[in-house]
Amino acid sequence: MRRFLAAFLAAALGVAGCGSAEDRVEAPGFLTDRNGGPTTARALRGRPYNQSARNLDNRGLARFAAGAEPFDRFFLEAEGVGPDHDGTGCLSCHLDGTEVSTSADRDRPPGLIVRISLPGTDTDGRSQRPVPVYGLQLTPESTHGDPEASIDLRWSAVGHRRADGSVVELRRPNLEMEPRRGELPDEMLVSPRVTPPMIGLGLLEAIPEGSLRAAVAAQSNAGEVSGRLNEVVDGDTGETVAGRFGWKAGQYSVESQTLAALHGDLGLSGPDDVAPGERSDLTREELDELVFYNRTIAVPISRGTERPMVRRGASLFESTGCSACHSPTQKSGPDEIGALSNVTFHPYTDLLLHDMGERLADGRPEFSASGNEWRTPPLWGLGRRVEVTGAEAFLHDGRARTPEEAIYWHDGEARAARHRFELLGDADAQALLAFLDSL
Repeated sequence: MRRFLAAFLAAALGVAGCGSAEDRVEAPGFLTDRNGGPTTARALRGRPYNQSARNLDNRGLARFAAGAEPFDRFFLEAEGVGPDHDGTGCLSCHLDGTEVSTSADRDRPPGLIVRISLPGTDTDGRSQRPVPVYGLQLTPESTHGDPEASIDLRWSAVGHRRADGSVVELRRPNLEMEPRRGELPDEMLVSPRVTPPMIGLGLLEAIPEGSLRAAVAAQSNAGEVSGRLNEVVDGDTGETVAGRFGWKAGQYSVESQTLAALHGDLGLSGPDDVAPGERSDLTREELDELVFYNRTIAVPISRGTERPMVRRGASLFESTGCSACHSPTQKSGPDEIGALSNVTFHPYTDLLLHDMGERLADGRPEFSASGNEWRTPPLWGLGRRVEVTGAEAFLHDGRARTPEEAIYWHDGEARAARHRFELLGDADAQALLAFLDSL
């Protein structure tokens, strides 16, 4: 009422309104509390990262519930887990508020896995070259005797000088690996990775490939960033297809990503991994329902998008150049799941690879992605990450404890946007961070 009276008096007396400049900021068109469009869900049951898309029909809701069963299951040795694995179920890594990290392992990001390979490519000339005995992933648990290796993580402090001359302290991970099944080759390439959220995957998969390739051309023409698609191998056909999922976009579909996790992380077999007449750890029906579940996990609703500070931050997100790679708006095409078809949504990613510079490089190529390149991670759900997982771990290896630290690590193609962020005044910087926290 006081604000209304002040505005009325200002208009009557012919003087400027008394609202702050922040109050008058016009929000960009992409700012919404429903980043998943009609699929967006409110945080119910204490599991913000495991809600069903809200526009599923009754049959879809039934399939989602069926797929939740293998996702929530912890597999015993008798049920097929292992012998070598990183966890005994999806929830071992994909924490969702029901399973959280403890204070004892707070310095170890949840869902940490260690990817390995040798320089060069495998016999197909395109995929990674496995390490003899150990393969492409080093696992710290086993159901039969000693595990492949013990893995520990230590952090070392790294100073970063910002554009204004001030210095902030960041941290860099150092892996300590003790192999148990023979020496690891000196030339082995190593990349620690943390588990990304699984929200909105079906919408990302439903973006037409033509739209992604058009974004590559548009960025090339604009000149500041130059993203590109990872060209990966379809394991079923042997054809080269566009990668979309994983930190280097090394997986081309939700199903391929799901199977890779079942095999590499849990040591489980799928229906196509066994000889005719033999029983796999997951039946075809269970796998299909699990993939449906993974494709229809909803994006949680954003919070505080009506706040002037958040509106201001969204505008700065665009003007500083963050949106050049973290594209706010995408649209899905036709999809076999009707709820995912022709949806306009806001994931804040272009799904493209970008050279992020030497400071973030892992030196490990993955298909056509170089050791310096990373896929732009979606930002939706970012503001709930610590709340849901109980861990302060951002970027591909969890080195950043806050989104602000993650920005300071940006280099390469993202250097100019990082530089603009570092030159913002305190109020503007806090506004941009408030926008990220709203997602």
